[in-house]
Amino acid sequence: MSEIDFTQTLASGPGAYNTNVGQWWVDKTGSAVHTAAYLNIASHVAQCARGEGGLIIDYGCGTGLLMQRLIELLPAWTVMGIDGSEMMLRGAETWACTKRTGRAASIEFRLAKLPDFSLSTPQADIVVFTFPNIVSGASERCQFEEIFPHDRDLARLLAMKQEKDEGDAFDALYDSLFMSRVVSRNLHALLRKGGLCIRVDYSQGARHELGRFDQLSTLFEEGSQNERQSRLKPQKFFTLLSSQYYQSEVILDVYEQTKDKDFLEGGYIVSLLQAI
Repeated sequence: MSEIDFTQTLASGPGAYNTNVGQWWVDKTGSAVHTAAYLNIASHVAQCARGEGGLIIDYGCGTGLLMQRLIELLPAWTVMGIDGSEMMLRGAETWACTKRTGRAASIEFRLAKLPDFSLSTPQADIVVFTFPNIVSGASERCQFEEIFPHDRDLARLLAMKQEKDEGDAFDALYDSLFMSRVVSRNLHALLRKGGLCIRVDYSQGARHELGRFDQLSTLFEEGSQNERQSRLKPQKFFTLLSSQYYQSEVILDVYEQTKDKDFLEGGYIVSLLQAI
């Protein structure tokens, strides 16, 4: 595959994953490294799925590689995948059509430009969000800034603490903080009260090994922070129950997109959060 300009392609908006970036992701997730990670993540989900059945939503499901593991481990559970890429969901339907035969619980897919608060779906027992790759444009960010002004102000405050000058670095950090927070609100909206969110994020180490700013921004983004920042106190809508770090070469996904050598080593964190 030819070299991809991720900055330019992702800047085009949500449709980026219908292009060569989408094919890059399909190729990456087919590797042995990603297969091992999805098996591990599915095991975490299965341990949380107590009871005879329920609804699991895979948010940003891609081609449904994690869902394939989940339907094997949890045959009585309805599994729904939501994604913004038509190309990805076509790939998911290719394998799902054969898995539905003889299965009492359904396997469903929905196309949505994430984050999307208009999704009408039964409240889920579990929402899974793995290896974040949600792409939003400036118009979407402006829309959410009007809806969530408190989050906007907190994201700006956090970004200013890290990037003193309001230049390109500040803008990129603010955008990441704010939109990650909006995505977490969307995850929360899909859950019943007390439901579980299992997040899998790229990381260079365990939570306690991260720097102060990275720890703080992670809590803010996932919605589990209630520590006041200057005059502003964030709304807490998740409780962090546990977090576990795994060293893995999946971190190279980030390096390939950014060329930042800090991401030549690391792995991923599996965090378990409960909806308040």
